[in-house]
Amino acid sequence: MKFGLYYLPSFDAATHTDARTLYAQIFEQVELGEALGFDSVWCAEHHFSPYGGDIPNPSLFLAALAQRTTRIRLGTGGVALPINRPLNTAEQLAMVDNMCGGRLDIGVVRAFLDSEYRALNVDMNESRERFNEGVDILRGTWANDCFSYDGKFNSFENVELRPRPIQRKPRIFLGSVMSPESIQYAGENGLNLMVIPYAVSLAKVKDTISMYRDALDDAGHKQSDHVVMGPAHLFVHENEATAIAAVRDPIVRYVGYIRDAVKSDKWSKDYAGYEGMVKMCEALMDFDVMYDKRSVCGDPAHASECIEAFQDAGIEEIPFVTVMPGLGQEQILESMRCFASEIMPKYQT
Repeated sequence: MKFGLYYLPSFDAATHTDARTLYAQIFEQVELGEALGFDSVWCAEHHFSPYGGDIPNPSLFLAALAQRTTRIRLGTGGVALPINRPLNTAEQLAMVDNMCGGRLDIGVVRAFLDSEYRALNVDMNESRERFNEGVDILRGTWANDCFSYDGKFNSFENVELRPRPIQRKPRIFLGSVMSPESIQYAGENGLNLMVIPYAVSLAKVKDTISMYRDALDDAGHKQSDHVVMGPAHLFVHENEATAIAAVRDPIVRYVGYIRDAVKSDKWSKDYAGYEGMVKMCEALMDFDVMYDKRSVCGDPAHASECIEAFQDAGIEEIPFVTVMPGLGQEQILESMRCFASEIMPKYQT
C-alpha cells in the first residue's frame, strides 16, 4: 500500500483567506509529506467553483511543487481532457516531467460538471469521444519523436512535442466515479485506474475493480503492471473523540461543496447513472456514513480498519484529501504527522 496527498480543495474564506494563502498551505503540507515519507501528491482540475476551482491548471501547480520537492511523485488527479486542447496538455505535462526529473504520473478524467462544459463552450455530448482522442494524443506524442493524428476533433501531421518528456511511457490513470464504459476502456487500453471510494459503497468499488481487472485480462494486459488508486479524506488523532470533534463538520461541509457544484443535475448521454447525484451527495452529508470506511479518520485503530477495507476492495494506493472547510493548517499538519508515525509504518515494506 502506498500513500499520498490529494488536492481537490474546497475553498473556504474563513479557513483559507484567499487563494495565495491556500497555495502556501498546500506547499507546506507537501513539503512535510515528502519529509514524512508520503509517496505522491496529486492535484485535480476544476473551474469556476469553490469546489476545486482554485486549481484550474494542474500542470502549473505541479510545476511549482516540482521546485519544492526532490523525491515524491507528482500527479494530475486529473486533467479534464475534453475541455482542454490535447496537444497543449501533452506539452505542458512534458514540461512538468522535465522540471521534476521524471517523477510525473498523469491522471485523466472526462470532467462531469455541466457548468464547466457550458462556460468553456464544449458540448458535453462529445465528452467521451474527445476524451478518447485526448488519451491517444497524449500517449502518441510522448512515446514517439513525431506523431500524426486524424480524428473527429483533432487532426495534425508530424508534430514533434517539445520539450521531450523524460518518461516515454508514463503511468496514466483514468479517473471514473461510476461509468462502466470508462472502466472497460481503462482495462482494454492498459491504463491504471482511479476510483472514488467515498462516492459509492465499497461493495460497488470492489465490483468496479473486478470489472477493470477482467478487462485488463481480456485485452492481454498484466494485472501486476497496473495499479488501482482511490483518494480518501484523512484526519487522524491519537484520541478518537478528538479526531471526530475536529473533522465532523469539515468533512460534511466538503461533501456539501460537491452537492452545490452538481446542483443543476444536468447530464449528457455519456453520463448514464449520474442522474440524481444531488440526492446521492446529500446522503453522504452524514458524518456517520463518511466515517464508516468511506474516509480514513479517527484514531489510528479506526483509520487502519478503513485502510484495510480499501485494501480488501482492491485499492493499492491512497492519496489523502487533507484540505476541508473549517480544518485549520496546524490540525492538518498534526494529522499528517500522526498518520506517518502511527499508521504508515504498518503498510510499508
